[in-house]
Order: sequence, then C-alpha cells, then structure tokens
Amino acid sequence: MRAEKPPAWVTGECWRCDGADIPVMWLGPVQSDQHGHAPFWACAPCVRRLEARIAEFVARRDFST
Repeated sequence: MRAEKPPAWVTGECWRCDGADIPVMWLGPVQSDQHGHAPFWACAPCVRRLEARIAEFVARRDFST
C-alpha cells in the first residue's frame, strides 16, 4: 500500500493546539509505542512554532560541532 501525500492545506484539527475546523498541514507520521503510527496535522501558527524550534535545535547542534 502506498500512501499519497495529502494536499498542502486542508480543513481539519490541529494535533498540537487542538484547534478544530481550521486550515492544517500534514507534517508527516508520528509514532506511538502503544498505538503505532498516525498522521500529524498542524495549523499555521503551530507550524511556525515548530519551525522555530527546529531552527534553534539545528543552530545549537551546528554550534556544538
């Protein structure tokens, strides 16, 4: 079975802030030790916060090497 990439933005629920019926973007699968895999959806403000955290992580990693 091949998973198709969903459209960039759809109306749904943000898995990070629990916002409902808002534009969300599929960010990829998440994994749970107890329940397996699920799709991770996030709204624009949450995507921006995640991008900022990723940038901070990469900057720290690059600085420490």
